[in-house]
Amino acid sequence: MATTQATQDTAGGVLPATPGAPQSGGGVEREFTVKARSQRQQIFRRFFRNKVGMTGLVMFVILLVFGFIGPLVDGKTYDTQNSSAQSVPPGTAGYLLGSDAIGRDLLAGLMQGVQRSLFIVLLFVVIAFPLGLLVGALAGYFGKWVDSLLMRVVDLILTVPLLVVLIVVASNFPSSRTPLGVGIILGLFGWLDLARIVRSQFLSLREKEYVEAAHAMGASNSRIIFKHLIPNTLGSLIVWTTLAAATAITLEAALTYLGFGVNGANQTSLGRLVSDGVQAASTRPWLFYYPGIALLLIVLAINLIGDGIRDAFDPSNRRVRA
Repeated sequence: MATTQATQDTAGGVLPATPGAPQSGGGVEREFTVKARSQRQQIFRRFFRNKVGMTGLVMFVILLVFGFIGPLVDGKTYDTQNSSAQSVPPGTAGYLLGSDAIGRDLLAGLMQGVQRSLFIVLLFVVIAFPLGLLVGALAGYFGKWVDSLLMRVVDLILTVPLLVVLIVVASNFPSSRTPLGVGIILGLFGWLDLARIVRSQFLSLREKEYVEAAHAMGASNSRIIFKHLIPNTLGSLIVWTTLAAATAITLEAALTYLGFGVNGANQTSLGRLVSDGVQAASTRPWLFYYPGIALLLIVLAINLIGDGIRDAFDPSNRRVRA
């Protein structure tokens, strides 16, 4: 009977199911495949799905276009003076945002100010980032007397407020009151927090199993630092870079407001525009508020980008799914 039934099932086109093999012949064949994403892909996906970070990125791109492409479209320069258009209000023909007391176009000044302020930030990051990374890496990886010596130097500099240090240096080097000089000064004294962050990361990471395995395989100290430890601190480094960039713009504005920042007839920045316009805030408010708003937008955009990057590098963050 069993043989007859099996023969009938085979003749009718019904085959016995084989474990582990998909069924065919009228059944629905389903295949579930999950493509694994790399850590880099997950970070990018989390960032691009982060509304806060993307808002900051869009704002920053708009400011870049305004500062670097806007002058090519506008065709004016901030150095041009017009004696017949002194202190004209916004909306005047040829002066969309008004002019200052000597007839310079404020819109052209804002474009140039954005350029110079972003140049200062770039120079600050280029100088402060490698200094802080080097000092923090050496202190955290080697420890002992190297850690004690380097961290005591950092603690000694941190005992004096950073703004006071910058004022003293700028007052002793008057020729440094240019965007280039201010950026160098900020970079030379702005790496201290990064050094402490990197040191704390390295103190933890150097005890991990993969570092011990690299030692056992004969890897050199430089290879371990650059191939294993620094990539694992990349999240903290990028977040520090964004937040420190916003701090650098604020410090430049503070230095210029106090008279120790960007100075000179043909030199300008957003901090310089705010400093020049604060005296006329009651009678010609556009000279103060427009540069102040531009400065605020740059700082806000960079901070929002930093928040988005921090959330993207945090695997425990569940507000944005990868």
